Amino acid sequence: MKLVNPDQGMLYYIIEKKRPDIAKKIKETGTIETIVVGLGRQGMRHAELMQQYGTIITAGIAPGRGGTRLLETIPIYDNIKECLREHPNIAVASIWRHYSTAKDATIEIIETGIPVVVLISEGIPIKDVRDILVAARKHKTLLIGGNTPGIILPPEGIKAGMLPDVFYPEEISSEKFGPKGVTIISRSGAILYHLSDALASVGIAQNAVIGVGGDGAIGSTFRDLVPLAMEYKNTDLVVVAGEIGGCQEELLAKDIKKNPTKYQKPIVTLISGAHAPEGKTMGHAGAIVSPGLDYGTFQSKKQALESVGVPVVNSQYDLITEVKKKLNNKTYFNIENYYKKMKTVWDSPSKKSGWGTLITKVMPNNLLISGYPLQDIVEKKSFLETAYLLVKGEFPDKKTLEKMRKIAIDAAKLPVPKIKRLKNEDISKTLVKYFVLDEELVQFPEEGTDGAVKKTIFCLGRTARYLSRILDTEKALKQMADNEPFSHVIYRVITGNLKVNEQHSKMIEAMIVACVDHGVTPPSAQATIIAASTRTPYEVAVAHGVGAITDVHGGAGAKAAQFFDECIIKSQKENIDVAQAARKIMKTYIESGKRIEGLGHRLHTKDPRRDVLWNFASKTGIDGKHVQLSKKVSTIFEQVRGMSLPINVDGVIGAIVADMDLNPAMAKALFIYGRIAGLSAHYFEECASQPRMRQINFAEAIYKGKESRKI
Repeated sequence: MKLVNPDQGMLYYIIEKKRPDIAKKIKETGTIETIVVGLGRQGMRHAELMQQYGTIITAGIAPGRGGTRLLETIPIYDNIKECLREHPNIAVASIWRHYSTAKDATIEIIETGIPVVVLISEGIPIKDVRDILVAARKHKTLLIGGNTPGIILPPEGIKAGMLPDVFYPEEISSEKFGPKGVTIISRSGAILYHLSDALASVGIAQNAVIGVGGDGAIGSTFRDLVPLAMEYKNTDLVVVAGEIGGCQEELLAKDIKKNPTKYQKPIVTLISGAHAPEGKTMGHAGAIVSPGLDYGTFQSKKQALESVGVPVVNSQYDLITEVKKKLNNKTYFNIENYYKKMKTVWDSPSKKSGWGTLITKVMPNNLLISGYPLQDIVEKKSFLETAYLLVKGEFPDKKTLEKMRKIAIDAAKLPVPKIKRLKNEDISKTLVKYFVLDEELVQFPEEGTDGAVKKTIFCLGRTARYLSRILDTEKALKQMADNEPFSHVIYRVITGNLKVNEQHSKMIEAMIVACVDHGVTPPSAQATIIAASTRTPYEVAVAHGVGAITDVHGGAGAKAAQFFDECIIKSQKENIDVAQAARKIMKTYIESGKRIEGLGHRLHTKDPRRDVLWNFASKTGIDGKHVQLSKKVSTIFEQVRGMSLPINVDGVIGAIVADMDLNPAMAKALFIYGRIAGLSAHYFEECASQPRMRQINFAEAIYKGKESRKI
């Protein structure tokens, strides 16, 4: 069933009265954004239930936890000001702070102008409530609570608080819900569930349910909320669920008598506690009958409301009878649908185990980085932009990108620690030494909203410097200018050339970008994530991942380059066709049990990065004999071996590296360099969104990021 559009529901109506600017944004985006303030056990648990119900939780607020994530996907900020800088259209806040800190948190939220504040916290001292109420009135905030179970809007599928999914909206067709119904406003949370079931059992829908709160002093009372509900055009009747104690019901009756034009729609009231003894507290701070006074009793409330024409009942049966009478026996939905829904809710299986990642969605023949196809990123975006996307989930704007470039350039200028590289030492092992011994990298800060991405970019700059030392190209790197694109820095590092070949520079960067990430299952990602789960320092965790990039994982490109080079040399020496030379070498490989690298993939039958790299090679004039052979090698292999193995990204990179006349080992260097960006993203995601020392089943990872979108 399709829910009501957010701009057609009661919550939107309230927001529009309070903050027309936010209402305008809701109309444009179709989204009502909410935040959760206070992420203790209750806040965390109910945030998950609110999200499952359909509420859009944009952010969480928890001092000291800024930079982490709620429910793996929702950013957490230290305070509301930081949050609103990133998300300026927050319309609803639910507050779950302990009563001792609830005042400051609530006033801070109110003063930002968020129009609807639902104060779940209970037991807040009266003097603190006084200050909260003053702030709410000053800023014209709709404050619900404290000690409220919250609000729920069934037609829109939105709730803020702890009300369960037992309320049912109008059905206007077999496929769509409607906005009309009865609004329930109650002092008690528990009684709301019974009222809902009673009304739903005779086909009466609820368009909004509001728990005003059970403490002695609260933000919005019946006198505030009943007229507000009646102003909304799709409310047909208001059910007021009161109880003994306090004088909310008497004040409502007084206001009805004084301002009858505010109450143009029917009201039915249910009052609980008819048989409570005087002076006995009945659950809530406000639910106490004061001895000798003529208010707060069942009789005083009943008399006051009936004197202004509002029927008062004391049972669910009488409530149903009275509401049906007021609505002329109108029904809003097929009752069987309500019972089917409730059966589905109660019979639903336990939640399957799993954990989420926002970074990369890996599918057969497709890779999405935060929703963007990797092949499109390779074609249109730089390495620094891609690294930023991996960590932040969006591409940087021009101003931010320039800041990132400067960080990377400055990092590349700094000298590297002195280490001893053994003869024939694998490049990944050498890089591990640099990571763990580089004090510049260790000391670079990673706090704040942009701390993770700045650290990543700094690391990429440092890695350029490490590679220049390993490849003996530092002389070329020292010639770089402060305003140079970072792609030129990479070119200098890889080639050692002082003069930049722009086409080759673009090609090298494209190959690096093609390697940035392949989800959480590759060994390098797993190694980094496991290290991150113990909160190992960034540089150590990334070193774990880089150390796992061996000839088995990450070395295929270099071996593919060697294979293609061998084929070309044989063709030239024997003066035979390249394809014929490839067949001969393949047969030799097969007979000796040697693997032909760069062919086949555990997931892709057509590697999504293949064509974009071939096209890049063509555009940049690098599609020589090696690249041309790479386009035929799968067919040749099938002819020789009788098996269909498509060429993968390693094979294509190996061919391009060979055509650029680079050392075959450069293919692995490019793979490692690109993958460092992805490993960084996995490190920060693990630290931000997952508990420490968790047991990790990588097969249970679920992509929860953006779905497919265009650059």
